[in-house]
Amino acid sequence: METLADRLKRSDLAALPDWDAAARLNAPDPTLPAIIEWRPTQIGIGTILDALGPTAGAAFLDALETLAETTPTIRWGLELIRGSGLDISRPSARSQLATLVAEGILQQSAADALLALSRVERHPSWAESAGMQIDARAVGLARGGR
Repeated sequence: METLADRLKRSDLAALPDWDAAARLNAPDPTLPAIIEWRPTQIGIGTILDALGPTAGAAFLDALETLAETTPTIRWGLELIRGSGLDISRPSARSQLATLVAEGILQQSAADALLALSRVERHPSWAESAGMQIDARAVGLARGGR
């Protein structure tokens, strides 16, 4: 990983005042790989119908109901959908969707529409990716100040 002193020597930061360089190093950097986070999102019958459309949503719910008769994980997932809501941010819920896609019960585009309700993609700052707290003083010190 590049040091702060080395990063500050690059042309985009070299001539900037310390405070401005610090601000840029703390801003999201789209050149860095995105971080995927999952925000808690409860989905119920209405959410499914909204996300997939009334026809595709109803077909998906009907397929779940049929599968629930023989598959315990589907049965309990459907109970959550009917009741308090299935939290699509949880790894188990995302895994169930992947299984439904793999078994041909749900189209990947439909699973993606449901996952998009919870998925947050963001780019970290250079400072975050380096695991540093950077302010104007840190910049000044890295540039050789006292």
